[in-house]
Amino acid sequence: MPRSLKADTVASKSMPRQHPSRDRRGRRRAPGPDRAVENVQKGLDADRRRRENCAKKDRFETESEARSYALMHNPGRGPRQQPYSCDVCNGWHLTSRAD
Repeated sequence: MPRSLKADTVASKSMPRQHPSRDRRGRRRAPGPDRAVENVQKGLDADRRRRENCAKKDRFETESEARSYALMHNPGRGPRQQPYSCDVCNGWHLTSRAD
């Protein structure tokens, strides 16, 4: 076998191509109209996860209330927490993620 063909074979084995009728885990995708139902279900699952994650967090009525809580509970050490507005509960939460 010529060297260039062998190199192509080795390269293709290290990075397999994804078949268009398979998902990222290699499972067969549902044909046609069922995919639309699947996409709607994914959207509902994402909304449910967002609501559940929001329910786990401390909720503040105002941005100033969230800021004062962050200042009282982080006296100069560690990452500083910043308030952000939540689209799910229309309240405020704290994050240590930098802008």
